[in-house]
Amino acid sequence: MPETVVHFQIRMPPVLHEQLASWAKEDKASLNALIVGILEKAIAGHDGAKSPVKE
Repeated sequence: MPETVVHFQIRMPPVLHEQLASWAKEDKASLNALIVGILEKAIAGHDGAKSPVKE
């Protein structure tokens, strides 16, 4: 089954867009791939922060 793609618009300051675009170019990745990766890492970190502390 093909993966569903969701389109989402985001507003950001031009300077932030330039920084992200430069980062993506350095990594030889698309801007979209870079942002998706950043969001995936943020979610993983957020989920890890919500895990109960093991004693």
